[in-house]
Amino acid sequence: MAAAAAAATAANAAPQDSYERRQQQPRLQPQMSAPYYPYSITLQPQMSAPYYPYPIRRQQSYHAPPPPPSPPPPPPAPRRSAPGRFLCFLLKVIAVVVVVLGALTIVLWLILRPGAVRATAVSTTLSRFDLTDGPAGGGQFLQYNLTVDIRVRNPNRFHIHYDYAEAQASYDGERFGYDPVEPFYLERKSERTVTAAFGGSSPVDDSGALRTYRRERSDGFYYVKVRLYSDLGFKVRVFNTRRKSKISCTLRLPVPSTSATPVTTQLGTRCSVDF
Repeated sequence: MAAAAAAATAANAAPQDSYERRQQQPRLQPQMSAPYYPYSITLQPQMSAPYYPYPIRRQQSYHAPPPPPSPPPPPPAPRRSAPGRFLCFLLKVIAVVVVVLGALTIVLWLILRPGAVRATAVSTTLSRFDLTDGPAGGGQFLQYNLTVDIRVRNPNRFHIHYDYAEAQASYDGERFGYDPVEPFYLERKSERTVTAAFGGSSPVDDSGALRTYRRERSDGFYYVKVRLYSDLGFKVRVFNTRRKSKISCTLRLPVPSTSATPVTTQLGTRCSVDF
């Protein structure tokens, strides 16, 4: 009995010892050849070329169109005859000469710069300026005796010669006197005094001129306009130029006294020059 109990005790103790030894031994993970992933992964196949998710369009080669055929050469120009070639050459020479002379004239004109002549009414002598009745009621006449000295100055670097000159005197728009002036010559940058003398009588038919005469006589001054018309010429290097000129002077003349001796009035009035 004692032996049977010892055997039963040994039989029960053996399984417990084996269980305790298993619990004390370390647990080993199963050996795997590949890494473990908790989820399934789909691997792409290995390819030698790069992978593109979309298809690649290949560019087609471009071929340029063939060049157009070259145009045919122009026909040869007709040959001119000898007289035609000579006439064409002569026209070209004339055109070149005209252009050169024109350019030279413009250059000389710009260099020399011809300026207008300056004129000044220096003095005047008015001995008579009266209205008288004509014979047999033929209207009224203006009796006058007037002398004017005009100084003309040439500011240019060339000579000016006056071939023809005449002086005219007018009152209230009506001409009453005329005097031809002797031709004169002006040196470069010089001046000369020209004298115009008017004397005689002239009919006055305008009633407006009569009213102007009476008003200015009461004021003590007459306003007389003297003009000097001339044809002049000047030479610039090798070029000769001719033109017309007009000098206009408006004079303020005192009413002449009743004394027999005329009185000279110094004016110094600047005159306008149309050069």
